[in-house]
Amino acid sequence: MIKAILVDDEKLSLDLLTKQLQAFPEIEIVKAYSQPTNILEDIKQEKIDVAFLDIELTEGNGLDLAETILTIDASIYIVFVTAHAQHAVKAFEINSIDYLLKPVMHKRLKTTVDRLIEKIKKSRNYEAPKDKIPLYIQCFGEFNVFLNNEPLQFKTAKVKELFALLFTYMDTYVNRDYLIENLWPNQDSKKAKINLHTCLTYLRKMLNSLGYTNCIKFANQSYILSIPDIHSDLKIFNEAIYSFIKNDRKSISSAEEAISQYIGSYMQWNYYEWANDIAQEKLNMTMYLLESIIEYYYISNTDKALFYLDLQRKLNPYIDKNIQQTMNLFIKKGNRSEAINLFKNYKALLSAELNIEPDPSLIKLYQDLMK
Repeated sequence: MIKAILVDDEKLSLDLLTKQLQAFPEIEIVKAYSQPTNILEDIKQEKIDVAFLDIELTEGNGLDLAETILTIDASIYIVFVTAHAQHAVKAFEINSIDYLLKPVMHKRLKTTVDRLIEKIKKSRNYEAPKDKIPLYIQCFGEFNVFLNNEPLQFKTAKVKELFALLFTYMDTYVNRDYLIENLWPNQDSKKAKINLHTCLTYLRKMLNSLGYTNCIKFANQSYILSIPDIHSDLKIFNEAIYSFIKNDRKSISSAEEAISQYIGSYMQWNYYEWANDIAQEKLNMTMYLLESIIEYYYISNTDKALFYLDLQRKLNPYIDKNIQQTMNLFIKKGNRSEAINLFKNYKALLSAELNIEPDPSLIKLYQDLMK
């Protein structure tokens, strides 16, 4: 038996669809709603297989209601019902298997019921993973999701980008308009909204197949992604920074752990424009950590100090203090020629790129070396 709910604020249409569905012995109508109140509480109490939703509702719309329903149970199938042909498009893929045009014809309804029977039969025979399949999410350099050390394949590039954005703001509600503006900035708003819902469908299905059920929720026109116990370079980076700051900058090992995760700019090779500000924020924090680590090792461990000075130059080659510290450490190790070459290369870089001279203190240090 397929358990169904119906939602339509036009009572005549609701009664008609109810009567039509009663002609199919495979369908059990659990409840028909003329107002979308109590629906969410009801589906928490009883397992529902399918929801027939009118798209145009006096209070809200069926599209948003579908998202909220799927937040509670992502396995519920959606069938949209509408009087307007422009809404009856397959782009409405919020886990929907079909759409129906009013007035609903028996033959067309039978096609929908047959699809439901086939889909639900397959879903009931499908055994979801009992345990979550371990994933590793890489954010620095290139955003990728790894399954058994192999990059996970997403349905489309936009599904991957949507996941990247939601993961960036993990456990925080992200407004739907913000998602649309950043993922489909030049697209008609209605079409962009449809694309968002379609991508969410694919993303939910992918995560569900890996054992991560109901981890995308919708409320107040916003979405939140919550995946407990996930492994990622971003999580390690953030936790290490928190530990470093919490311990009043004394936990150098935490700073080094954070730096070890920074193998490239945040989502650098994905070219997501919305990630640029976050990338700058992560770079600023990395430079702060490097400054602290270099300061710590400058007196006590020359080799480690040189290693982190080199990392700092790769991220920003225009820091006079870095050149001076590196030259001093080379001199300390007796590598006078390396100190001279470093200064010459730095002077040439400044001249070619910025058309400026090195700091006078650097010039003096170089001149003293040449005496």
